[in-house]
Amino acid sequence: MKIIIRLLVGSLFAQVVCGFAFSAVAPIEKPKVLIELAKLVDDKLSILVPARIEAKIQSLVSADVEGHAVQILKPLGAAVKAGETVLFLENKDPGFTFAKVPIRSPISGVISQFHIGAMSKVGRGDRLFVVMDPKALKIMAEISSLDSGLLTVGSRGLFNSGKEERQIRVVGLSPLVDPRTGTASAELEFIDERRGPTQVDQSKQGAPAIGTIGQAKFHIKKGAVILLPENSVVYQDGKPAIRVIKADNSTEKRSVELGEQRENLYVVKSGILAGDRVVVRSSRAIREGEAIEIEESKPPAPATTAEKK
Repeated sequence: MKIIIRLLVGSLFAQVVCGFAFSAVAPIEKPKVLIELAKLVDDKLSILVPARIEAKIQSLVSADVEGHAVQILKPLGAAVKAGETVLFLENKDPGFTFAKVPIRSPISGVISQFHIGAMSKVGRGDRLFVVMDPKALKIMAEISSLDSGLLTVGSRGLFNSGKEERQIRVVGLSPLVDPRTGTASAELEFIDERRGPTQVDQSKQGAPAIGTIGQAKFHIKKGAVILLPENSVVYQDGKPAIRVIKADNSTEKRSVELGEQRENLYVVKSGILAGDRVVVRSSRAIREGEAIEIEESKPPAPATTAEKK
């Protein structure tokens, strides 16, 4: 009986010793990581501002004499030629011998606004009417002072009125910033890729109407930057760092300078170069210089017919 007990105890002791020995020499599994190749991408910034279509050529006619609008020859919206009489003012001063004074249109176009009515009394300098050319349009926009420095004369973009998009470009940009709004005025024009600047005839069907409110959009290229996911950034003593894979598949932490965050991406200003392999995720914590095992990221499975529906 004593012999059997001794044999059992000895067997158990041997198993325990073997277990410890096996665990001591068993290799530690390498951390598995997902990587991303650091590469330069175009740094684009989108500028979106409200814009309004206006007549590029328009003239406000004012009264040169005092009197009454005794006769208005042209109704609102009527087409007029340069030099054509629009209305008559009659001055009761005997020095004018009660003669009617013709008020003529200085440009060809249409009458877009009257500031007086029949038999209205007007003084010298009072506004009478406005004439504009509906074939020559411009777009006026207010650009934030933060963005105005990114636009220059010639910058191209798109005007969206909700119905369609038309190509535009900047033809004028004020150097003055309105302290009340923090914006600078910009003048834009419609362009055609084949013909360059183009006139848009408002009288044609589908042309944008004067007074239309829309949005002007510009895509500005600021150069090239490196963008990396935010989960690739680790912090050491409160400072950002990136884990980079070396040629022997070991890792090292590099201190980096981060720029602005764009959704789930960071602009990396310095610390890494294009072509560096960066650890995005790892199965466990990685020690400095530790060898890793790279896992290939699998593309998403194609949607099934049911999912597509």
